[in-house]
Amino acid sequence: MRRLLTKARVGCVFVVLITLLLCSMVFAEEKPSVAIEQKDNLQRTGKEEIEEKRSAETELEEQEQQPVEIKQTEGEDEETEGTPILSRWPVEKITLGGFIDLDFDYYDHSDVADKNSDSTSDLGLGSVDLELRVFFNEWVKAKVVLAADDVGKEDGDDNIKLDEAIMTLECPWEPLYFVGGKTVLPFGVFEDRLIVGTILEDLYEVDTVGATLGFAPDFYGLDISFTVYEGQEIIENLEDFGVHEFTSDRQEEDDVSSFIANATLEPVEDMLSVSVYYDSEPGDGRRNQTIGGAFTLDVWKFSLDAEYITALEREKGDNGEENKDSAWVVGLAFQPLESVPLALVTRYEDFDDDQSGNQDEVLDHRYVAGFSYKFLKWATFFFEYDYLKYEKESGSDAADHVNELHFRIGLAF
Repeated sequence: MRRLLTKARVGCVFVVLITLLLCSMVFAEEKPSVAIEQKDNLQRTGKEEIEEKRSAETELEEQEQQPVEIKQTEGEDEETEGTPILSRWPVEKITLGGFIDLDFDYYDHSDVADKNSDSTSDLGLGSVDLELRVFFNEWVKAKVVLAADDVGKEDGDDNIKLDEAIMTLECPWEPLYFVGGKTVLPFGVFEDRLIVGTILEDLYEVDTVGATLGFAPDFYGLDISFTVYEGQEIIENLEDFGVHEFTSDRQEEDDVSSFIANATLEPVEDMLSVSVYYDSEPGDGRRNQTIGGAFTLDVWKFSLDAEYITALEREKGDNGEENKDSAWVVGLAFQPLESVPLALVTRYEDFDDDQSGNQDEVLDHRYVAGFSYKFLKWATFFFEYDYLKYEKESGSDAADHVNELHFRIGLAF
């Protein structure tokens, strides 16, 4: 009876949201010009590029409108250094933005370790971000992001944290740049297009303080970078995910000896982009080395994403084995209508922990399907269905699969 009531509630939520979407789609068809304007803004990741472009255009317009320089006579005040756009601050522009995501989640098993566990649901804020960006000039900028994740959700964390704080310096004469601070470092692409991040992001994302030196000439989107940081992020992700167990006498290094090499190329503009990356971190007895690659292909109304990451070398775990883990993801997105910002998305993910036999609660593969629809200029609705297939030991009471439903309304500002 409890599962029936839960499914009924999920069904009601789904009907209400679909009704909202149908109404907004009718509104979008009545105003096709607004819908077309929204088409190219499905991903929030383009927001920063737009701000940078506007910043550069603003400076160019000011230079063109600059009056002829008159020789300063004795007794006149000297010109203030910098660009006094806001009061007398020597900055070009300051922007404040962010986003709020409201999530509803449903799981047909509340505990993967118990195949007889009841279903469960959750409602909360998936993430709340407040972003402050400072554009000093065309070559110098900074960004600070405060965030809170899973607010109000079961086992969630309501604390506000410093999610990102970086400075970006570009050379005016050469295609060199420097990025320093706390951020997601350039290892992996992790394109998901929906709500739940890929298994690659869970395992291999490096989110810490680092320093990146890059070279980005105007040549087919080429971007080569080298990053250094402190810590052992990837192997700790694997340990948290339950696919690696540290030895009891494990030794750690605290030096800044971890590094990432990354190269990105866009051989066909606005159609094909390719990335390769390598990470090396200190480990117990040997370095933990990881390599990966990804590409995105845009053809007609389709976008194909693929990514593969694997271990080259791993420290031995508690089982005495090296266990060279690997994972890959392939996804397809389709935008059927030019005038409506609707994207249909499907994805397959696969993980291999390189351990003999099966282990309970270790994800083997996952199927994902869903869609995103921008029903207002700043608001997007997401729906996602996940089927997760787990490894299962013989005779275990653990579940071998879980079905999940995820709904999200995201508001960006």
